[in-house]
Amino acid sequence: MNLQRTALAFSLVSVCARHAATAQTPSWGALLDEAIANPALEPARSALVDTAREAASQPIIRRAKVLAEVGQNRTWLDGRSESLEPEIKEQFALAMSDFAACNALAEELPLLAAGYRITRDPALLDRIVSQLDEMAAWSPLQRPGWTLFTPGNRLPEGGKDGNWLATGCGVRAIGDTLDLLPGDSLSPELMKRLQTLLEGEIAGVVDDWQTKRSWFIRSDNPNTNQWVLPTEGLIRACLILGAEQHRDAYELGVANLLRSFDAHGAHGEFEEGFGYARFTVTSMLHAAHAMAVSGDRRALDHPFLKRFPVWFVQHFQPGNMVINCFDAGPAYGAAEASRPFLSLAATCTGSPAARWALANQVSGPSGDLAGLAARALPPVGPQAAPALFAVYERAARVNWRDSWDVNASGVWVRGGHALDQHDHQDRGHVNFIAHGKPVLIEAGTPSYHHKLMMTHYSSGVGHNVLQLGTEEPEPSSDPGKNITHPGWQKVHTVAPITVKSLDLEGGEAQIDGAACYDGLAQWDRNVAWTNAELTVTDNVSLDEGTANVVLFRWHLGTEDKVAIEGEGSSHSITWPGVRITLIADKPITVQQVKLPDNTLQAHDGSEDPKNFHTCVVVQTQAPEDTLQLTTNVRVE
Repeated sequence: MNLQRTALAFSLVSVCARHAATAQTPSWGALLDEAIANPALEPARSALVDTAREAASQPIIRRAKVLAEVGQNRTWLDGRSESLEPEIKEQFALAMSDFAACNALAEELPLLAAGYRITRDPALLDRIVSQLDEMAAWSPLQRPGWTLFTPGNRLPEGGKDGNWLATGCGVRAIGDTLDLLPGDSLSPELMKRLQTLLEGEIAGVVDDWQTKRSWFIRSDNPNTNQWVLPTEGLIRACLILGAEQHRDAYELGVANLLRSFDAHGAHGEFEEGFGYARFTVTSMLHAAHAMAVSGDRRALDHPFLKRFPVWFVQHFQPGNMVINCFDAGPAYGAAEASRPFLSLAATCTGSPAARWALANQVSGPSGDLAGLAARALPPVGPQAAPALFAVYERAARVNWRDSWDVNASGVWVRGGHALDQHDHQDRGHVNFIAHGKPVLIEAGTPSYHHKLMMTHYSSGVGHNVLQLGTEEPEPSSDPGKNITHPGWQKVHTVAPITVKSLDLEGGEAQIDGAACYDGLAQWDRNVAWTNAELTVTDNVSLDEGTANVVLFRWHLGTEDKVAIEGEGSSHSITWPGVRITLIADKPITVQQVKLPDNTLQAHDGSEDPKNFHTCVVVQTQAPEDTLQLTTNVRVE
């Protein structure tokens, strides 16, 4: 069967063929053919085929129809559903399982298709056909209900809350698979069912924007990943079916994608931090690549995509850590986990920074198709390494390290931007790694349904920041509720950073955190550092006529007990290789507590001591209206 001779000629393969004479960007199928022809890539090809065969041994993912099926047939149950009212629990769980299923297939189906293109093994094709046959019935790819995660929420009138993350992932799974499969692989009947599915996805996303159905459309918020994923789905579906036949819908998708690029930082800063950058920019890259394959380079040539890889790689910190502000998960090992994303960025954009990082900061390109293509890229020299330090206004952060060696020293300091999203109550946080050893850390981010997510992780309790008063957080029955009290930071507040110096020897920066708290007239935090010493000077003043206990936390890069000595306004904290000296202008108390950790390693939810780290709590002995505290950290 020749698909180009049928009325169904809508596969991305045919789109690529029509533009082969003019497009400079090869399709995934063309990239794989180049890798097949390259003898040097035989070991990587064989490893990819082995991975594909392993995936083929798994049963297909089947859509859950009722709550009892969520978690079965390789679907996923979002733990946040457990706290929801019975009448909406099922709808939320089904919607989230749609996203998880499509997200998994966006990786698995193209892997299987690549394996089949290499081997022509009919068992791999049978497995692909079985999954696509199941998937063709998933219309829409994203069922309603994803907005119900906060108890009390209900679907709007009409029962729809719009296309969402599953839309982009699901269409990507189909598009990349069709691109990689030889043109006569699927039956006309299955192709027709996929065509009908994709036509419905186009109509649904266009209707969302026309009716302003989703919250991110009504609030005109192109920063969020929730804007980007359905946009990718719209662009990809139009390209698969033929952009000329869906010109208005395609241009709507392109305009929305470009608006998202424009909404982020002028220097490549991504709005939602390191973790969400991997997820969302993956979507951006796939959409931009598919557009470029068809001859449209408006997205791939956008300055954001050109600058973003440098910003991303600069998150790599010494000691195999990363900068994990925002909802970025653990810090340790996260750079290594980013290999698939770096491979995708290198392949789609040719970024020298991404290629350098693959060769010098992680263990090389990933074992997927993007990694196979990245292995064929020419090497880059040391000049491709990003700068060791930077200031990012849009990301409200200063980051620094003294070399790219794993045992180097590194510092990052957080301010706050009014447009931050997926951010924590972390304005003023200071992080310090000395000679590859974590010294000052933050708590990190566990799963969203973790019972301590809002109280001990994303709140100020999880960061090295100020607190007014001594009120301790109590877990809520609603893990999605943002728990605050008057002594904690307000979210989405501006905390400007003024950089006084920044060079290879160290730096000095000041954060103005006064706007982050009610009742606070001044919180100036000055941070100065070298590769072995860091000094933080905090000046705090409450509103006139008020007084409160002034409290600071220092999260330490150890789970061991530390030694605390001193009295009055002067104290010291020591553990092997580190000494912290505290000098205040008022009497203070210093105590150590154990707090949950998702920075030094991923928290598995157990009571294992390694799931906790030591935190030092410094507070005034009595309510005060002002405090100056100097914290000096020295490392041997």
